[in-house]
Amino acid sequence: MDLLCILLLSILTAYGKGDANEPKSVVIETPSGPVRGYHELVKNYLSVYRFIRIPYAKPPVGDLRFRKPQPVERWTEVQGIPDLHGPACMQQDIGLGIDYTPEYSEDCLQLNVYVPGEVSPKQSLSVMVWVHGGGFVVGFAGETNGQRLAAEGDVIVVTINYRLGLFGFLNLHDPVSKGNYGLWDQMMAFRWVHENIAAFGGNPYSVTIFGESAGGMSVHFQTLIPANTGMFQRAISMSGVVNRQVITADSDIDKMNERISEKTSCPIQNKAEFFACLQKIPASEVLHAVNIYDFMASDNFTVEMLMGPSMDDELITSKLYFTMHDDSSPEGQFFRSLDFMTGTTSAEGSLLYFTLMPELQETYNFSVEKGIPRHVLCNVIIPGLVQELFGNKPELSKKLCEFYTTDKGDDDQSNRATDFYGDSVMVAPATSALIAHARNNANHKTYHYILSATSPLPFGPPPPPWFRGAGHADDLYHLFDMPVLPVYNHTEERHNRLSEKIIRYFSNFAKTGDPNSEETPVRWPTYDIKKREYLDFDFEISVKKDFNVGATRIMHPELKELWDDIKEEL
Repeated sequence: MDLLCILLLSILTAYGKGDANEPKSVVIETPSGPVRGYHELVKNYLSVYRFIRIPYAKPPVGDLRFRKPQPVERWTEVQGIPDLHGPACMQQDIGLGIDYTPEYSEDCLQLNVYVPGEVSPKQSLSVMVWVHGGGFVVGFAGETNGQRLAAEGDVIVVTINYRLGLFGFLNLHDPVSKGNYGLWDQMMAFRWVHENIAAFGGNPYSVTIFGESAGGMSVHFQTLIPANTGMFQRAISMSGVVNRQVITADSDIDKMNERISEKTSCPIQNKAEFFACLQKIPASEVLHAVNIYDFMASDNFTVEMLMGPSMDDELITSKLYFTMHDDSSPEGQFFRSLDFMTGTTSAEGSLLYFTLMPELQETYNFSVEKGIPRHVLCNVIIPGLVQELFGNKPELSKKLCEFYTTDKGDDDQSNRATDFYGDSVMVAPATSALIAHARNNANHKTYHYILSATSPLPFGPPPPPWFRGAGHADDLYHLFDMPVLPVYNHTEERHNRLSEKIIRYFSNFAKTGDPNSEETPVRWPTYDIKKREYLDFDFEISVKKDFNVGATRIMHPELKELWDDIKEEL
């Protein structure tokens, strides 16, 4: 075959246009092996190539189940599929009312890469690696399509799968299985990106990890793991940081393992035999060995973090919500060596009306649809969460009850209940993380935001009529198109305009560590522990101060003092 034929064949192979119905594609050679990406247009004029279902570790099956991920071996067969997403890791339907079902597989340690414009290793684009949320039990890389963020932000976007539930977090308190495999998966994905992204035109030394909810918590965890040094330079934790609630208690782990033994008939007396038994049973049996709702009592609304990160004396060796404040600790030093952004929505407490189960409503004779009365807030919700976070502290529960009750009517009282929940699990911990990062840290920048703009289609079950504000996960559609959230066309042009501005701020931060540029409408100040300024992402963006217990609420001086005390504990 002459040279001309060889060149023509290579071009046809690279841009695969044998079938007119197939999208234009390109094959690139990475250090891991060849991958194929497929072309599409965003907004009919912005070009993006998507590389879907690229393995970053060996399949965690057989003897690799419940073990740290192993590096993927170099492949020769071209990887990448024309679909919009690959399979999700094994997970249960936890009843969020999402009308979307991906393929589930134990072989799921894969990622997706979205490259703006033409793919060329001569470029040096900044990279944003997305870690999905879902309480460490649900979610997948393909639920967030990164095309729009990549195209409008002019950054490479990577979305990753990681193991969930028991597959990702089984901890037997024994060297045979110490848990946190989902976090190890994330670390392996970051390393794969660091070693391979230059082939896509990405800069391995300008990487931002970002995530929302459990993904935001994961991102914050990773900023407190010094072994990640060099893998990323910036981090964005959206609606989730490390706090007391997110590190599974040893007693809860023991409770869960006993339930697993009951459901699977794997004997728990000998840890090695228990582990071997769990490795051999079908994945579906592992999946259904524990349901988080099995642990929810009718007299208490809280659900312990039964299947999430835990102390393992290797990856997590300290109570990181304390350690991050220690400037001399390796964890604190690594955290402060990065640029860091975090924020929440204005009404994170929307999670509360997801959580108040029908059995609890029946026990206490109320309906979430009509409202959350004071007696439920003060006798169930507050003491339940205080018990989970701090132990038995009735005086604290009493103070919180006083602060979060109102005489302005049932609707206001219901929203005050959600305020309490959002402040406790999201807002106060975020403020604590901001303070830990910003205090005496002149070398790296800290930014705080709040999303106040309400969504045209709120996440999860329909909100009750009394609910006000931007709820949990209402920020996602500003960055991504999501098959799990049918918001492909925003109902009003103002949503599109706000989305474009948020993408600009976030991608600027990913490129330089500073979200501001000539294109951004309002200058976003760095976070100062005294001024506590933040950017309010409402339809009219503005700078505000001191979001401690809600941007739209008047804060009593005593309540500010109370939460300032509590933040140091979160």
